[in-house]
Amino acid sequence: MRLWGRKTSVNVQKVLWALEELGLDYERLDAGGAFGGLDTSDYVAMNPMRKVPTLQGSDAGECRILR
Repeated sequence: MRLWGRKTSVNVQKVLWALEELGLDYERLDAGGAFGGLDTSDYVAMNPMRKVPTLQGSDAGECRILR
């Protein structure tokens, strides 16, 4: 599972907390803020709203937009 977003984002921190509490394995990838990357075609395909966080399941085609 991959979590897209910078660790300084409050909304990303909420998802990080939940993943840790649930004991799920994940990889966090920096996106948004100073890291940019929200306007790339790959990211827009996952999250057309161009916001963080975005949670990508182990199946590359499975993405969730978290608000």
